[in-house]
Amino acid sequence: MTKDHSVFQEKSKKCERRESVGVSVRTRLEQVLRETFVLVLTPGLRLKAFIIFYLWITISAIYYGVSLNSYNLSTNIYLYTFLGGLLEIPAYLLLWLANATLGRKKTFAILFLICGISISLLTILMLLLQKACVLLAAMTGSEAPGPV
Repeated sequence: MTKDHSVFQEKSKKCERRESVGVSVRTRLEQVLRETFVLVLTPGLRLKAFIIFYLWITISAIYYGVSLNSYNLSTNIYLYTFLGGLLEIPAYLLLWLANATLGRKKTFAILFLICGISISLLTILMLLLQKACVLLAAMTGSEAPGPV
């Protein structure tokens, strides 16, 4: 058990939730604020939380930026949306299988690595080939993990 985890456990014991009926809204709000400040006041948890928040915002921006870039395609937007949704099915099945076998941390580390490499390569290809890579970029970006 790490030091951060034990500090969190000590502080969370102090902020123990009482699920009784007679708890006022103000008391419950104070408990929630205390528990939230435990996350902010503990250095190790604060660092991990900010890293997770940064990754979440970055990945969401990349995913939606790539997947919603369909106006550059000269195809039917409904067909594009259908094909994008169709590609999500095997992506979610493979994600579920990878989580079950490798675990959450290894799965997301591998997927982040694949996503970073593919976006870097696609950026280079887009500079070289321009329009031919828009569809490839949109479909590859849809395989990236979404918000955790």
